[in-house]
Amino acid sequence: QEKYALADEIMHRVPGYNPPEAGFFLWLPVADGEEAALRLWKKTGVRVLPGAYLSRDTDTGNPGKNYIRAAMVAPKDEMAEGLTRLRDCLYT
Repeated sequence: QEKYALADEIMHRVPGYNPPEAGFFLWLPVADGEEAALRLWKKTGVRVLPGAYLSRDTDTGNPGKNYIRAAMVAPKDEMAEGLTRLRDCLYT
């Protein structure tokens, strides 16, 4: 619960952010998941997974294309640093 509260505190102003109800992951909206994941890795060292890698293509496209998935498994202080870097790189 502490990590959920921390994520909400850091990400609450991100357009399209929805707090998770359960689990270990944040699904965050982006224009292109692959591009966002690569930019984060190069500029901040934060590693996330493009949402398209976790969903299947459909007749209307890949539903995960415009998302990244961030794992909330690091210790709380590391997670706060990573989410802050992620937010500042992609959303400001």
